[in-house]
Amino acid sequence: MICSYSKEFLQTAYTGVENSFIKEYLAEAPGDAVKVYLYGLYLCANPDTTDELAEFAKALNLSEETVKDCFLYWEEFGLVAVISNDPFTVKYLPQNNSYSKPRKFKAEKYADFSKGLQALLPERMISTSEYSEYFTIMETYAIAPEAMLMIAKYCADRKGADISYKYISKVAKDFGNRGITTVEKVEKELSSYIFRTGEITRILKALSIRRAPDIEDLNLFKKWTTELSFEPDNIVFAAKTLKKSSMAKLDELMLELYSSKSFSKEEIATYCANKQAVYDLAIKFNRTLSVYIEVLDAEIDNYLNKWLSYGYKEDSLLLIANRLFIEGKNTLKDADELVERLRGRGIIDLSSINDYFEEEKKTDEFLRKMLMTCGINRRPNAWDRENLLIWKSWNFSEDMILEAAKTSAGKASPLPYMNGVLSNWKNKGVYTVENTATDGELTQEDYNREYARRRTVAVTKAQKNLERAQEIEGFKKLYERLFGIEKDMAFAEIANDETELANLAAEKSETTEKAEKMLKTIGLTLSDLAPKYACTKCNDTGFVGTKKCDCWDKQVD
Repeated sequence: MICSYSKEFLQTAYTGVENSFIKEYLAEAPGDAVKVYLYGLYLCANPDTTDELAEFAKALNLSEETVKDCFLYWEEFGLVAVISNDPFTVKYLPQNNSYSKPRKFKAEKYADFSKGLQALLPERMISTSEYSEYFTIMETYAIAPEAMLMIAKYCADRKGADISYKYISKVAKDFGNRGITTVEKVEKELSSYIFRTGEITRILKALSIRRAPDIEDLNLFKKWTTELSFEPDNIVFAAKTLKKSSMAKLDELMLELYSSKSFSKEEIATYCANKQAVYDLAIKFNRTLSVYIEVLDAEIDNYLNKWLSYGYKEDSLLLIANRLFIEGKNTLKDADELVERLRGRGIIDLSSINDYFEEEKKTDEFLRKMLMTCGINRRPNAWDRENLLIWKSWNFSEDMILEAAKTSAGKASPLPYMNGVLSNWKNKGVYTVENTATDGELTQEDYNREYARRRTVAVTKAQKNLERAQEIEGFKKLYERLFGIEKDMAFAEIANDETELANLAAEKSETTEKAEKMLKTIGLTLSDLAPKYACTKCNDTGFVGTKKCDCWDKQVD
């Protein structure tokens, strides 16, 4: 479209309503129906405002069902045509078309109904629009006036004489949709409801709910007994397991019980006991981990049920939680990572977990000793354990590893230096402390060899990190722009264009921040995408890309 109204113009524009609508329909139409018709006219003139039924209903503070009913009301008058139910679509028709025949209710047709209804509800005066609502329902669903009075009386008996007409309408429409429209059918249905009221009352009492049963309760009861095949006594039993709750929560439980094929009291008790046991375990686990989670459902669904399905028992999981708390890793993610690591090694029962932790304890004791020998004062971490596994896989004993630690004491980066020393010993076949005494200092050739090895490892790691990063949607383009900015800044600097340099610097800062945020989601930073390795002599770790240390004149690429 080339032209359109601005929002400001639309706010000052007008929506036209034909005089015949006001004269012929307004007096007898329900208030909600008038609101819907007028708002629909407004949308016809402003089609970009909304095209969703949900947004339409929200704008008028009505339910979607009410909006549909109102349009069906006007469709009977021939003012609109409902041309689609999914998506719900309405076409407005001119009021002078041949189908437009206002539906007017003759007073004598519903005179007895009107008198009877007012007698049923003596505490308030029934309005014209309320009568019109009932007339419309009776006409739409072909409900007999006497049957409608029976429905109204039932509702008044349940809710009191000052009951809202919307509740009566809701019940009447429910009956109408199910074809319960005659006196005989309504009487039969209400007799069935009255018969079930005692059972519903028992259920409400079991849930600690103090009110009379209503139509929604009775429909749920019918669903549980007819569709799901539960006995009333067993429904009451299930309700008692929830203590103070709601019918909606009970409905969720009944569906769970149906899915698990738990129908008898014994089966229900077992299911609920197991479910409660998992909740109790979640509370104990969190307390041991020293975390507080108010709503446990997500934790149970995402973690505990999975761990239990692996075969872990309560005592094993609590031991794991205690271990994580001691290490200061008290998050559910930390717990999940540890459980997955243990499971991957086939460590599931309490005894094997205890053995694993004892072995890890011994390992950490040795690592503390090794770190202190290097001159490092901190707790062992996963990287230290990984290094130790590698060194032991090279057939080095703990004594040899400690000997290498001694040689690294006082270095700028003791652990990388240790790795270089042990790598050199491995290449020379030095595996005893005695042989290290004659080994002497590392030669230029040894250093260059280690330098090449470190660079190869660093480049490979950086490439893998970059491949992971480029899997993030939009990152590749952002990363390429970072390099482009560097090139543009070089040209701007040559041209001595300070304004362009400032703009590019700002763009670089913003782009870098966006890239870092993206990388954070996978546990990386921009620096992880470039090779990093330490000099084999001074252990300076500031090497990125192709930069080399000045310690040697001849270092391999």
